[in-house]
Amino acid sequence: MQLKIVLTLPRDTASVPLARHTVAAALRRAGVLEDCVNEVEVAISEACTNAYAHAAAATYEVTISLANEQLTIDVVDSGPGFGEAPPTTSMPHPGADGGRGVALMAAFTDEAVFDSITGGGGAVHLVKFLRWTDEAQV
Repeated sequence: MQLKIVLTLPRDTASVPLARHTVAAALRRAGVLEDCVNEVEVAISEACTNAYAHAAAATYEVTISLANEQLTIDVVDSGPGFGEAPPTTSMPHPGADGGRGVALMAAFTDEAVFDSITGGGGAVHLVKFLRWTDEAQV
């Protein structure tokens, strides 16, 4: 099975659940195990929340690709990017006000790459090897 969904989303709070529900519905229909769908939902929610919070333009883009039993999610925004060094993927102190998004994306995917785009912007590239129900037609 191959699937590609490209979303150009507005920078508003409704965009995060829209992306999350879109990918979850596609994965459930394809026969991905529910716990795997839940992990993807956390990761895409965090990636979109970061884009929503940091993008400079009115929109950001999410590309969801399913091929060869793996899911790839790319979230690109026009914000300040991640700076010179990649962000840390460790959890902050439990009392910290924020900073858990990158750690959650890394924890719930098999590969998480955080990059700054030359000229401005941030890009998150997530890869998840999917786990399937017995009934899935992979």
